[in-house]
Amino acid sequence: MMARRPSTVCVSSRAASGEAAPRSTPGSPLIATERESWREYTREVLTLRWVATTLFVVALPLFLVLTNVRIAALWPPVHEYSFARYDGAATTGVERAELDRAAREIIDYFGNDEELLDIEVTVDGEQAPLFSEREVLHMRDVKWLMQATFRVHEIAFAVLVLYVTVALVRRRGQAVAQVAGLLRVAGVLTVVLLGVAAAAVLVGFDDLFRQFHVISFANDLWKLSPARDHLIQMYPRGFWFDVTLAVGLVSALEGALLAAAGHAYLVFAQRERRRTPGLQAAE
Repeated sequence: MMARRPSTVCVSSRAASGEAAPRSTPGSPLIATERESWREYTREVLTLRWVATTLFVVALPLFLVLTNVRIAALWPPVHEYSFARYDGAATTGVERAELDRAAREIIDYFGNDEELLDIEVTVDGEQAPLFSEREVLHMRDVKWLMQATFRVHEIAFAVLVLYVTVALVRRRGQAVAQVAGLLRVAGVLTVVLLGVAAAAVLVGFDDLFRQFHVISFANDLWKLSPARDHLIQMYPRGFWFDVTLAVGLVSALEGALLAAAGHAYLVFAQRERRRTPGLQAAE
C-alpha cells in the first residue's frame, strides 16, 4: 500500500479562480479532516519503514548463513575434507579418486534437472552403484531441500539489494548512514543468534541434528546404517558437526565485521558533522 500525501487541490483551485478560501478556525471540520489525513499518511509511512527495516535486519543474517551453507554444499574441497578427515576410502571400500568424482556428481545433481542420483563407481575392477535405492530416494529429498534453501538465499539477497537501492533513491545523502545503522544492528543480531546456536550445538548436537531431519523430511529415508550405507559413510556425523560449526563461525565473523564497519562509518560521519557546521542540514 503506497502512502499518499493529503491533497491540497481544493484550496489551490479556489485560490486560482480568485475565490476566497474558506477560513479555517481551530476545531473546524476542515482542520480536523486535514489533521486526520496527515495522521493516516504518517502512520502509513512509519508502517512501511518499519516493515522495510525489519525485512533488512532479518534478511542480512539469513543471507550470511545461507551463503556459507551454499558454499559448503557446492564447493568440492568441503566434500573432500570429509573423505580425508574421516577416511572415507577405508570406510566405504571405494578408492579416494572415485569418492572425489562422486562428490562432484552430487554437486552437479543439486543444480540439474535429474530427479534421481545415479552414480556408479569402480570397486575391485567392476562397476557398481554407489548408493542403494533408499539412499537415492533420500538424496532426492535432499536435492529438494537444497534447492529450496538456494531460493531463500536468493530472496534474502534481493531484499538487501532492493532496500539499499530504494534508500539511495529516496534518502540520497542520508542513505549511507541509514544502511550503516542497519548493518550495525543486523550484524550484532547475527552474532548473538549464532552465539546462542553455537552453544546449543556444543551441548546437544545429536538431538538437534535428529530434529532437523524430522522437521525437514516427511519420511524416514534419512535413517541410514553406518555399517552398510555409503552416503553416511562418506558424510558421517563428525563431518556435519564440523561443517555446522564452521558455517556458524564464519557467518558470525562476517556479521561482526559488518557491524564494526557500520559503527565505524557512523562514528566517522558524526565527527565530520561536528567539524563541518551545516553539513547535516545540507544532507
